[in-house]
Amino acid sequence: MAASLIDTDKSKAVAPRKERERIEIMEVQPQQEWFRRSRDQFGRSVWFVRVHVTGLRIRRYGPFPTKHRGLLFLDHMLNEVADALSSAEFDLERYQVPRRRFGLRAGHYPVVEDELCSQR
Repeated sequence: MAASLIDTDKSKAVAPRKERERIEIMEVQPQQEWFRRSRDQFGRSVWFVRVHVTGLRIRRYGPFPTKHRGLLFLDHMLNEVADALSSAEFDLERYQVPRRRFGLRAGHYPVVEDELCSQR
């Protein structure tokens, strides 16, 4: 009587849990000013992500159902921006002051600027 017509194995009945997307690129902890909460036309809370890039105006992306979904979008955006930054760094020497070797400076010592030392 060990065989049965009904499968009673509970492990097959439970659906596998979906793996949650993870934030991978962000280098700093999220700050409260990055988010704006609003309500949609049905009265539900939705979230917008504020993005500020030096040289550009502040942009607002959304609506997202949760802060986590907004952060996932921001993480994806940062991944694309990081690719653009790394490609722009190849052209950096084109805009920088040309580097000279220390021995060719005719007695001048290197100038070191540090924010902590320059404060009065």
